Amino acid sequence: MKYSLLAILAFATMMVSCNHQNNKMGYNSTTEKINFKSKNLNIAGLLCNNDSKFPKSAVVILGPICSVKEQSPIQYATRLAEKGFVALCFDARGYGESEGQPRQFESLKNKMEDVKAAIDYLTSRKDVDTKNIYVLGICNGSNEMLQVSIDDERVKRLALVSGNYLVKENMVHLLGDETIWNEHLQRAKLSKDKFENSGKVDYIKIIDSSGTDQLLPPLPIYNWYHPWENKAPYFTYRGGWQNKVTTMSEWETLNFDALSIAKKINKPTLIIHGEMSDGGYEFAKQIFNSIPNQNKKSIWIDKTVHFQFYDDPIIIGRSVNEISDFFQTNNL
Repeated sequence: MKYSLLAILAFATMMVSCNHQNNKMGYNSTTEKINFKSKNLNIAGLLCNNDSKFPKSAVVILGPICSVKEQSPIQYATRLAEKGFVALCFDARGYGESEGQPRQFESLKNKMEDVKAAIDYLTSRKDVDTKNIYVLGICNGSNEMLQVSIDDERVKRLALVSGNYLVKENMVHLLGDETIWNEHLQRAKLSKDKFENSGKVDYIKIIDSSGTDQLLPPLPIYNWYHPWENKAPYFTYRGGWQNKVTTMSEWETLNFDALSIAKKINKPTLIIHGEMSDGGYEFAKQIFNSIPNQNKKSIWIDKTVHFQFYDDPIIIGRSVNEISDFFQTNNL
C-alpha cells in the first residue's frame, strides 16, 4: 500500500507538471458547443479556442461529404486552436444536430451558405481578428471552399486537405465506370423531379459492403465509416452520423465542376494531398495547376492513404503545421 500511494503521488505530481508545461506552451485550448443562424435555421457548431485575450485569426472548417463535426473536422479544429486560431466546425443544415429539411441532403449550395453564415458568426465575436479569416476544406469540403473563397471577400486564404475534387473523370473512377456514373446521375434527376413535384424524398445509403447503388461504393470507404453507424445510446457524443443521403443529392455533386472553379481562384491557396488519397493525385495536381494565383503551395505526402487525413495524428499534425504556417504568413 505504501508503494502504491507513493506511485499515485508521483503520477499526480507528473500530471500537474505536464499540465503546467502544456499551459506554458499554449496548449490550453477549449472546445464549446455554439449555435448560429443560416437562412433562419439553427446550425450547431463546435468552437475551439484558447484563452488569449487578444483577437485572433479564425478558421472555418468543412468536412467530407455527409460528415458531421465530430468526425475529421474536430480533429483539425482542436489542433488549430492550439496553434492560436479560433477554429469553428459545424453540422451543415440537415445533418447532425443542425436544423434543416430534408434531412441528409448533400447540397453544395446550402453548405456554401452555411460556411458564409459561420463567417458571419465569427466576425461578430470580439476574440476574432476579422482581417484574418481563413477556410479549410477536407475531402469533399474542398469543393465548397473553392467557391466560397471566390464569393466571400472576407476569406483571406484557403487550405484544401486530401480533396476529393468533383471532376467528372475523378467521380467516374470513384463510382466504378461511366455507366454507373450515368445511372447515378439519372436516378438523382428523377428523384429531384419527384421531390419538386410531390415533396417526397428518396434516400440511398452512403456506404455499403457490396454493390454500386450507394453514394460511395469503394470498400475502404465502407470499412472506415461503418463503425460510425453502430452507435449505442452511450456513444452518441460521437456525432449524429447516419448512413443515408437523399438520392437527389447527386444531381448537385455530379454536375459540379471543381476544375472550372479552380481557374477563378484569386486567394493564396494551400493544397495538401496524399499519394493514395481517394481523390487521385492527378486530379489534385490539375486543380493546383489550374489556380491562377501565384501565391499557392502544394504538399504531396508519399505513401499516405485518404483516411490518414481523418484520424492519423501524425498526418493530421503534419497537415495542421503546414496549414498554420501558411495561414500566418503575411497576416495583415
